[in-house]
Amino acid sequence: MAGVQHQPGPRQSNSHIMALLSLKVLLLAFFILLNALATFEDERSTAVLDSVREAFRGVVPAQENYAEEVAAIGIHDGPEDVVEALGRLFDNTLPITQRTDAANSRILQIDFSVEDFFLAQGSLVAGEGLDTLRAIAAVLSDQRFATEDYRVDLLYGLSGAETGLEGRAIPLRRAGALVRTLERERIPSDRLSAGLMPSFAGRLRLHFTFLSPPDENEEAATGENLQ
Repeated sequence: MAGVQHQPGPRQSNSHIMALLSLKVLLLAFFILLNALATFEDERSTAVLDSVREAFRGVVPAQENYAEEVAAIGIHDGPEDVVEALGRLFDNTLPITQRTDAANSRILQIDFSVEDFFLAQGSLVAGEGLDTLRAIAAVLSDQRFATEDYRVDLLYGLSGAETGLEGRAIPLRRAGALVRTLERERIPSDRLSAGLMPSFAGRLRLHFTFLSPPDENEEAATGENLQ
């Protein structure tokens, strides 16, 4: 028909595509310009990168537990060994050491951060640390381990600068607070002791010693010698 102009379809479609591509190029150039003008704080960016790296790297466990998990139908009271029962209270990210000394006594020591037990300037055990000591007391008071002969040494870490009496006042009060907390949980006082640990700043150590039962053969031989 006269007076009607027909535009070919492909030419109109190509113009739309070119307009869309131009818009995308402009957006890309805009973000590149923003990135070029932006300033980064090295301290914060380093902290973020270190945090991400630490999260994906993971923490090497201080001790691998190869104990077999018990699976059964019914009620399971838990491990029959007191050292294993204490070890299961904590995850593998804590520095946990198990060994046997020359007297065949079993040693278990666990290191914690002071911040887990005390506030910045306080001497009262609170928060997660209080729950930890209560859980430890529950294991040691378990009737299954009533025959165990043990000692618990609570060692509070010192820095090199804390040499005078004034510098040791807060560590001494905090070490005493740890002992009193376990005493309130009905742990006999004659099984507890507190002390200070030099060059161990910002940390504290719970040192458990489980004395081995006397050998019946050695007792018999000692009795015969006395006779």
